[in-house]
Amino acid sequence: MAKNAQKISISLPEELITYAERYQKEHGLKSRSEVVSEAMRALRERELIEGYLAMRRDYEADPDPLLEAGIADGLKPSTEDSW
Repeated sequence: MAKNAQKISISLPEELITYAERYQKEHGLKSRSEVVSEAMRALRERELIEGYLAMRRDYEADPDPLLEAGIADGLKPSTEDSW
């Protein structure tokens, strides 16, 4: 557990507890807390990706010509599949 971690109490359905314990063993994690931490990081990452995709959709619907001038500076082309 991280040094600055706070202890909380959560209630989960049995099926999620079983999954968390299996995940813990399969991935060599020390505790269910580490499983929950990984799950929270994954949720945060997914939310960020969804936000970037929404920004991209907004931009594609209404491009900004000022941004278009230098948007690719230093970047290689990529697709959503490469994320």
